[in-house]
Amino acid sequence: MSNILISQSLPFYLQTTAIPNSTKVIPAGDYVLAKVSFAKKAQKLPAKYPSIQVGLPLLTDAYTEYWLSNVPVEYGSYASIQYSYNQDVLVGHILLDEADYPDLKIATQFAYQHIFELQAALAYPALLRIWNYFPAITATQTQYNRYQQFCLGRQAAIDEFKQFAYAPPAATAIGTQQAGLQIYFIAARSPGTQLENPRQTSAFLYPKQYGPVSPAFSRATFKAWSVAQHLYISGTTSIVGHQTVHVGKPLKQLDETLANLEALLQHGQHTLDLAINQVAQLSQLKVYIHDPTYFPAIKTRLDTYLQGTNVPVLYLQGDVCRADLMVEMEGIYA
Repeated sequence: MSNILISQSLPFYLQTTAIPNSTKVIPAGDYVLAKVSFAKKAQKLPAKYPSIQVGLPLLTDAYTEYWLSNVPVEYGSYASIQYSYNQDVLVGHILLDEADYPDLKIATQFAYQHIFELQAALAYPALLRIWNYFPAITATQTQYNRYQQFCLGRQAAIDEFKQFAYAPPAATAIGTQQAGLQIYFIAARSPGTQLENPRQTSAFLYPKQYGPVSPAFSRATFKAWSVAQHLYISGTTSIVGHQTVHVGKPLKQLDETLANLEALLQHGQHTLDLAINQVAQLSQLKVYIHDPTYFPAIKTRLDTYLQGTNVPVLYLQGDVCRADLMVEMEGIYA
């Protein structure tokens, strides 16, 4: 059974299915921009379009996303990126073996350089949403941990290509258990509007105690298409201001994360005329849980919070970018 999450009158839309590898969910006459599935091992699966297997174990039933278009789609590859595009959006996927590079910083810089080159070559200059996955995200190597190395590499590419400055895209960075730097993204011909959270310091303004460069992402990207709205919410955690709160208490961290999401949505409605103002009105949620033994309690708490709604929720085992954070959530509205 599938859930259509995004209106088919848009330049692209998302359809989900609990049947892995099924093509029956694709309406006749539509075109695949990308397929996203989840398993322990990160892979590029064989297909003409980006077929992305994210290296994160599922904590619930098998789940596949199809990013679809009702206008023709072109496919191609550039360097290590497999991509697809229609007249409005570009979707790309890159999976690198870190062993081919001196360190994670260089691998990340290489990946983002090629993403920016592809955007420029095909004239999709506006990154709307980007996902980043790599192993041992909080492990310390040399003087910086791996998330800080990742941020250094991303920032080096941003500086080289003079990208976004204070308007970075929505993003997620999650630690995996398997090798490989995996990135996939959605870009557009025209930009969205970045949305920040009044309860949180903007990540790109974090103080130096969190690393030599601040993380280059906004709390969400709002995109007003001609017929409807999209909101792409970044990975959101139990951070107030710039500090982690409720250390060691997963349910308290879940509650604080939900409070942050509610505040973001209410701020979006007030400042951007976003059509919703509650988490229960989102089209999709993903929940990343550091320790799977917390999953039953977290699911029970979130089920109660969302009681009476039909929001699809995907639970994944993944490490958050700070060792004291136990749960992270992201969402989409369309």
